[in-house]
Amino acid sequence: MKILYLLRQETPDETVKKLIEEHKKANEVTVININENKNYDGIVDLIASSDRVISW
Repeated sequence: MKILYLLRQETPDETVKKLIEEHKKANEVTVININENKNYDGIVDLIASSDRVISW
């Protein structure tokens, strides 16, 4: 499963870090900080190609 995390915070809190690490054990995980990454076309492509999108 392809999971995309969209983060608004510079540094995710411990809960988010733990969730990401758990998902990485069995899935393909991509993490994007939308405050730093302004490539919106690329972000939209990642959203469309992911099985699950999680926003924090």
